[in-house]
Amino acid sequence: MFIRLFVAALASLPSLATADDSPASPEIARAAARVKEVIGHKGSCADSPENTLAGIRRAIEAGAHAAEVDVRTTKDGFLVCMHDDTLDRTTERKGRVSDLTLVEIQKLDVGSKFDKKFAGERVPTLREVLTVAKGKTGIMLDLKEAGDDYIRKIVAEVREHGEPKRIVVGVRSIEHAKLFAKLLPEARQIGLIPTQKDIEPFAEAGVKVIRLWPKWLADEALVPRVRKLGCELLIGAGMGTKAEVLTVLVHSPESLSSDDPGQLHKTLRELTGPKK
Repeated sequence: MFIRLFVAALASLPSLATADDSPASPEIARAAARVKEVIGHKGSCADSPENTLAGIRRAIEAGAHAAEVDVRTTKDGFLVCMHDDTLDRTTERKGRVSDLTLVEIQKLDVGSKFDKKFAGERVPTLREVLTVAKGKTGIMLDLKEAGDDYIRKIVAEVREHGEPKRIVVGVRSIEHAKLFAKLLPEARQIGLIPTQKDIEPFAEAGVKVIRLWPKWLADEALVPRVRKLGCELLIGAGMGTKAEVLTVLVHSPESLSSDDPGQLHKTLRELTGPKK
């Protein structure tokens, strides 16, 4: 009922979604203030090449509480940060990440396709990402592979080069959740649930934050299911624009992710209003 009323209230105030200088309603201001975590998606991929040290540094500059990276394994067993399992979209070469050695991977340019000013930007290792972020921001790990060896390698890198208490693990399976809870209990877990049916199983496995896709939110039962389990909520906010943020704030998420964490922070400040 609350969600229906809130959506109706937003619909009756269309200027809030379009005019940057429109004052936010008290409900919207409270929902904006409730957001306690901004996660930079793939670093800050709106204005920097994704999964790069440049993107991590930009996320830090933008004030992101955590920068998300995707973790994959090279042919010779090193952990690198790339979203796709192939090289085609972000580099000048074709093929699979798992078919190249670390030396071969790090010869690739992952900056030029994004913008020529980033020419020469390289694929970072997880170790490099953890080192750059240490003492400055958290790192969210999006687990792109399965297997105990993969997880144990990640845990070893985090313990040696990162800050376990500032690590956020994006778990995609119950097995991931249970093993990370055992090997890296200091880290927070966010359930990157594969389907809507997985809310309860992930919560039962001890996951305290559930990520819901914006497209799922047409089902008004989902958020109450998450809340009934005592879990917090992560929702993607696109580019962090006012229109995008207003759409998701109706659900009062504790965490928001964005391709542009700087813009998301700016929008939240505008909606929250001046501190009294």
